[in-house]
Amino acid sequence: MRKPPQIGFADADSFVNEQFGDGAKAAVRDRERLNMGLHPQNSEVPFVWPGNDSDDERHSGSIYRLIPSMQKFRGNLTALSQVYNLYFSAYQGRIFVYKPRAAPSQALPSQPDLQLKPKASDVARLVGGALDESRPHTVNHMSIGFLGDEEIVLACYDDGDVVAYYTKDLAKRIFTCRGTTETLHKTKTAPKQFFHENVGISAWGLAVHQRSRLIAVSSNRHEVVVFALALTQNPPSRRTSVPRTPQPAIQTRTRNWRIVIRLPPTADNIPNVCFIDDCQGNAQRVGAVDVKGNAWLADIWKGNVGPIEIRPISETLIRSEEFYPAPSRGWGIFALDEGDFLKVKTTEELFGLPSEQLEIVPAGNGQPLVNIRNALSKIPDNPQLIPPPLTAVPAMHGPAIWEPGLFQPWFAMPDGTGLLGSDGSDVAGEDEFEDTEESDEEGDTDEDSEVDTEAATVAVTGWSAINHIQTHAQEHGNDKSAASLPDNLYAWDATLEQEDFKGWQCGKEDKDEAASGDIANPYKLNMTYFPHSNTVHPTPRNTPNMMTFLGKSVSTEHNRHPLTPQAHLADLGKKLFLLRTYEKDIELRSFAGSTSENSPSEIGVVCPDVLTFGRFRNVGLRGHFHATSRLNMIALAPELSLMAVGSPTGRVVIITLTRKACPNEHHEITWEHGFRVEWVLPTGSDETKHRKTLRPMHGMALGPVQAGDDVGGKVGGGGPAMPRRYRLMLHYRNHDILSYELTREEQTGKLCIF
Repeated sequence: MRKPPQIGFADADSFVNEQFGDGAKAAVRDRERLNMGLHPQNSEVPFVWPGNDSDDERHSGSIYRLIPSMQKFRGNLTALSQVYNLYFSAYQGRIFVYKPRAAPSQALPSQPDLQLKPKASDVARLVGGALDESRPHTVNHMSIGFLGDEEIVLACYDDGDVVAYYTKDLAKRIFTCRGTTETLHKTKTAPKQFFHENVGISAWGLAVHQRSRLIAVSSNRHEVVVFALALTQNPPSRRTSVPRTPQPAIQTRTRNWRIVIRLPPTADNIPNVCFIDDCQGNAQRVGAVDVKGNAWLADIWKGNVGPIEIRPISETLIRSEEFYPAPSRGWGIFALDEGDFLKVKTTEELFGLPSEQLEIVPAGNGQPLVNIRNALSKIPDNPQLIPPPLTAVPAMHGPAIWEPGLFQPWFAMPDGTGLLGSDGSDVAGEDEFEDTEESDEEGDTDEDSEVDTEAATVAVTGWSAINHIQTHAQEHGNDKSAASLPDNLYAWDATLEQEDFKGWQCGKEDKDEAASGDIANPYKLNMTYFPHSNTVHPTPRNTPNMMTFLGKSVSTEHNRHPLTPQAHLADLGKKLFLLRTYEKDIELRSFAGSTSENSPSEIGVVCPDVLTFGRFRNVGLRGHFHATSRLNMIALAPELSLMAVGSPTGRVVIITLTRKACPNEHHEITWEHGFRVEWVLPTGSDETKHRKTLRPMHGMALGPVQAGDDVGGKVGGGGPAMPRRYRLMLHYRNHDILSYELTREEQTGKLCIF
């Protein structure tokens, strides 16, 4: 029997006042009123903060200089470190870093322990914003991951910028500083980002690969850009061999690569992205979900191949609730391994329902599915099953009825054209407070970024790898045809390393020529690889050249190769599991690790309507919750075989990944892997008691519970390895925060939520 979860939360009526002081709740309310085009109730006119660095000195005594403004219509904007006791929240263009003060409440101080203020790159200033043209340098999405042995916090912006920091630098700065919080966040010596790039348009999806040391960014260019950092510092060698396979077992890269993965013309904006590993744990493909619900699995390293397309579930099974009758849009994708699943014995433990209550959905898009919708009625205290109170919640009056004009232009129906584009959402009533970014000493420029080490300025049209290699071969009596050119990134890298050796032998003279603009021999330049055309170009570091490069046809053409069959996923050498989320629905699919005809296909799982829009379309709430029906926040607690899937509507579904120890067949289909829905948080009781003022969710963060409250301690240090406890923090746009702790009983495997 499930026990009701316990919650760490300050009283809803006093929480924002408790964190920010008297008058904070009224200030938040007035800021909301102004955003909706209404007059504030107090005499002071609200303004957006943080904005420019100069704003930190203006209005220093104002309550609005203490309470950060939250951006609308974005991705996940909060995160928890997996290593340190650090909590991150993105406000406008900044990242606030906090050290939670106590468990289980995870209370945050009124001032962040550190503010990260990455300024817009020169390219970003020219790209501009898609969601809010007046504030283009605003965070769209933030994520935590491991790059090699180092944990990083990664953020992408509406102006195309992508920045990353090492959390160890932030932890060292916070845990060892003996100054006051006020001194900390005003200091000019905050850690600098080690990574600062731009993808040329509003950036959305983020993924980090630990073993392969990759950063993936999806954007409104209907593409995924993978940044592959160099993996060796050795000087080039004459004995470098060109690999015959697209992805060698031991990966080395002699330079930083920008890999631009183009998709077919039918692809759309991509809100989320993930990496797909081979059996050795190296990244082989990217998985991307577009707003039409299509999943695209594209090879990172191999040239001249089409992606694998996985069509969305039939519209008869899932359809938009908020924008009915439009199809349910795709919002999330997450790749899973066999080890992420909890071993169970029975079918009921596998799906959370007895066999007779399971509904089999025919293979409309390649794989039959088990529909486990009936499990939702068995969730204790499910807030979606509780009727709304008879008395309406007091709220500012937004639009009273639904009209087509209420669609943001970027939520066009039915095909989602322009999704994630300009909406003007936060502009109304705030033009007089329009901000423009200014330089700050904590940011960096294109020239001093640690990753951008090249001194050479590369002309966009003056060089191509193919012409350079062919010309060099002819000079040495070799006839190197296009057919013998490299056909994958690692072969290109090795070939260019051989060219590097020739440049290295020439000594400083050639390097000086390259630095002065002569790129006949581009020694160690950062390079861009286009797998769809198998072409390589130097990556421009000069801002005008980069803007020209981003606008050239090579950067905007589609991948028109035939689609790769799903059977090619057998190349991974293992089973692949993909979790895909829509507006309110979750789907899990598996792909065989072999092409054996004797292997029966495995059934997938779908849970429609897991987090519905429901009461949030009521008249008093519609203005706040418009366009929030999207399952776009996904996190995994691998030790618990648990996933949290969140929606900006303010709710999170907790699922357990399951696999049968002894699979069984049902009508020649294997029942082996699945998931069961455990809880919907906040529960109905929690919402009644603690979420009296309903507002959308700013972000969802999941991470291990800190072992102690000591200032310098790492998460998990000194405590038992198992059972591992995780903390889940739900951060709302009115600055309410709900926190839970999750673990499993060692003996029974039952999920416990505190």
